[in-house]
Formats: sequence, structure tokens, C-alpha cells
Amino acid sequence: MLINVSRSSVLLLLLFAYNACHAANLLLIFPHASESHFAVMRTLVTELSSRDHNVTVYCTHELGERLERVTEIVVQPEYDLWGNLQNHTSASSLDQLSRFPEEMLQNSLALVGAAALDHFLSQKPLQKLLKLQSAEFEYDAIVVDYFYTEALLGLGYKHQTPIIGIVSTDFGNYMESVQESLVPAACSPIDFEQFNPNLSFLDRLSNIRTCMARRKQFYRVHHAAQYKLIRKHFQLSTTVEELQAHHLALLLLNNHVPLLTPRMMVQQIVNAGGLHIRGPHELPWNIKRFVEESRAGIIYMHLGNEQNCGELPKEMIKILFEFLGARKERVIWTCHDATKLKGLPKNVMIQHGVPQIDILAHPHVRAFIMNGDLLSLQEGIVRHVPMLGLPIFQNERKNMQLAERLGVGLQLKQSNLSNLALNWAVDELLNQQKYQVSIREVSSEFRDRPLGALASAIFWINYVVRHKGGTAIRTRGIDIESNQLHLYDLFIFYLAVLLAFVLLLLGAYYAVMYALQKKRSKFSKLS
Repeated sequence: MLINVSRSSVLLLLLFAYNACHAANLLLIFPHASESHFAVMRTLVTELSSRDHNVTVYCTHELGERLERVTEIVVQPEYDLWGNLQNHTSASSLDQLSRFPEEMLQNSLALVGAAALDHFLSQKPLQKLLKLQSAEFEYDAIVVDYFYTEALLGLGYKHQTPIIGIVSTDFGNYMESVQESLVPAACSPIDFEQFNPNLSFLDRLSNIRTCMARRKQFYRVHHAAQYKLIRKHFQLSTTVEELQAHHLALLLLNNHVPLLTPRMMVQQIVNAGGLHIRGPHELPWNIKRFVEESRAGIIYMHLGNEQNCGELPKEMIKILFEFLGARKERVIWTCHDATKLKGLPKNVMIQHGVPQIDILAHPHVRAFIMNGDLLSLQEGIVRHVPMLGLPIFQNERKNMQLAERLGVGLQLKQSNLSNLALNWAVDELLNQQKYQVSIREVSSEFRDRPLGALASAIFWINYVVRHKGGTAIRTRGIDIESNQLHLYDLFIFYLAVLLAFVLLLLGAYYAVMYALQKKRSKFSKLS
């Protein structure tokens, strides 16, 4: 019987055995209700399950499909991050919130982000998970949405299990304490997008002052809030910095050049920009018919998940309705509260939960109106759809400034929003061939890497599992204080030694001079 087994069958058996040996038990924790964040996680869960890993997911959203080897625990109720942020800052709208000073907004985000994680960890399914003993905790690695969730490192500490963090966006340069603190501030400028390699002495002096002040603020507010959660839910007195140094095995950044300015990176931080972008699926029949029956093409519009369409300013809704209704193209508009918008133009389809990534892949889609979210920007570039941004927050404005520099889109400020401006911008994107040329070049550069984004993420997750935490790639510098890392303490020591040596020389000089003067005085008295 064994002699008759074909060579291909043997190879298949060996391949199955290899996969079985390398299948891992993975715990994925996604505390935030943001749909854009969850799009990244959903794609990752699907891919991990297809690689025969056993995946247990704690999340606030449903995956929307049954997957083999995946256990899904939906944690309810959701925490309204943006609504609570508005309450915390007493902002009446997101537009007003966006006008707050950056430092104030970051402080509020740190506190509300910690409250969101506290809410998540306080729910019964998480309390049951946190009470497991190490003998019952049979996971090889923990994957978390690393966005105001550093307290989850305590779970890795408790069970001596490596943590893999995923940063879905480059929100407010949030991860600078991990990536930037490992290089001198002169090499790690405050604003990478405005980077000037020829910094003057005063520029570098200002850089260091700003950099140190920002890090102090980050530790004082954000890490302090996370530390309280570490003590509350894990009964640990270990600091965030210590946990990050010893239990954050890998950090996956969902960004890549040319959308990410090249910078000094450490080995355990991996660029995996676009890992949420999978191959296109067939559209639902009603959307497919709406798209394919439009001879003039489709404009797709999504203004972000942070604000319901019904909460947009009335004047803005009026302008959008007039603009959309006068266009010859059909429009698909993604909204959470689709039923609240009345009087929609006949050429507009408004729905919730539209598969954006599949719509953008359809050849009839000619323009994408969006809020400037990084993930949407990546999707538009990969699908070759020029974009018009209507940004609110600073990170969205930066993303659209980048899109303009790359030649893949335009942006309109809220103060400049009008029917005339919208029509000019969309006609510019549709009629000027330069945008199609540029977006294809940028897309090619974004996708040009040894492995695709998702394949890179899976490779490094498997690496951490295979090598029991990936300690070989863990950078020692993360747990070194800034004054030691950048040798400030040594410079001060050598300066003190130099000053002591100079003082010693001066003391010796004055002692000799004093002795000579005393000797001369003695001789003068004798004479």
C-alpha cells in the first residue's frame, strides 16, 4: 500500500504535517468600536484562520461570517469613543472638537481612550479571560489593536506570552514613544512630512526641546492613565515602559512608503501598510446593478465613521445634496444612519455597511470623496481611484496634503465648501489625466515590496510564534531612559570632569601664584 502512494500524495501529506506542526493558538483582542480599525482586524483574522491557526477573537464588532478554527466572542455594549470624547471636551460637534489645541485634544484622547479600554475589560467575557490561571491560558501569542491599549501588555506579563500590536493608523504620530525614542531627536524630526535634512543649530535645539516636552506629556497623561488600568485589572505595579520593553514582541504599522516618510526604524517594528486590502469580491446584486447601469460612472462617498451623516451641519448637507443631485454620475454614499437623511437626490444610493474596498475596485468608480482617513487613502491608491478630501482633524488634513503632493487627490477646507468648489474639484479629478498617471505610479511604489502587506504581517506573527516571542529581534533600546539612550548623562559626567579638571588647574595656578606672592612679600620685608 505504501509503495503505491504517489509522489504528489506524499508531498501533500508532508505539507499538511508541516502546517499542523506550525499551527498556533492565537488570542486576538480588539477593544475599539471603530469600523476602520476593525476592517484591518477582520482581514487578519480571515487570513490567520486560512493558515490553520486556531484563533480566538474578543471584539466589539461581529466578523460577519463563520470561519473555521475561529472562536468569536462579541463584547457588548460598545463604548462610544467619539461621543464620550465630545462630552469630555464639552464640544458640541466634531467640527468644534477639531479646532481644539492639539495638546488638549491628545490629553483628552488619552483619558477617554483609557476609559474605553476600562469599559471593555470590565465586561463579563473579559473578566472571565483575565481570571484564567496560566495553566489554563493556552495561547502562543496575543494580538491587540494597539491604540490606547498598552494596559493589555499586563496580560502578556501575567502569562509570559508575547504581545503583537497592530497600529491601524498613524493617528497623531501616536506611536512616537516607541519608534522615535530610539534615535536622536535631530534624526527624528517632529514632523516627518515637512522633513528638512539640513537642520540648523537652532532647528535642532528647537527639535530637542519640543521632542522632550511631547514625550513628557505622553508619559504624564497617557501612560499614567494606562498604568491605573494595569493596577486595576492585573494587580501589577509594573510601568508601561517596562511592559513595553519586555512583552511587546512585534509592532505592525499599517503604513508604507511613499505614504510614510522613510525614517530610522527598529527591527521589531514592521511596515505592513495596506494589510487590510484584500482581493475584490463580487458586489451585492443591488449595488452591482446600480453601478453597472450608470453610463457616466460612479462617485463613491464616505466621510468617516466618527460622525453620523445626520449629524453633519445642515448647511453642509444642503450643499452636498445640491452638488450630488446636479451630477450626471450616480453616487453611492456610505452612512451609519442611512434612514435619517431625507430628500436624497434620485441619483444617490445611501447604505450602511457597503463593502467599500469592493466598490472602489469596480472599473465604473471614477472618484472617491472621503474625509482623509489613512486607510481610505490607501484603498483609493491601490484601487486607482483619485480622491477628494473633506478633512476635519489635523491627521486627516496631513493625509490629504500628502495626497496632493503625490498627485493622487485634492482637498477642500470646510470653510471653502460650496457647490462650485465641489464641482471644480471633481471635474479636475475626472478630466485631468495626470491624476490617473500619478495614482498608478504611487500605487506601484506602495505595493512594491518583497512580500505583500498581509503576507508580511502573517510572516512576522508566525516568526514570533515559532521563536517563542522573537526575543532575537527585540530591541534593547526601548527600555532605556532617554537620558541614557542619547548619552545625556555621560555628556554631563564628562562636562563635570572637564570642569573639575579646569577648576583643579585654576586652583593649582592660584596656589602657585599665592605661594610666589607670599615668597616675594617675605623677601621684600627682609630686604
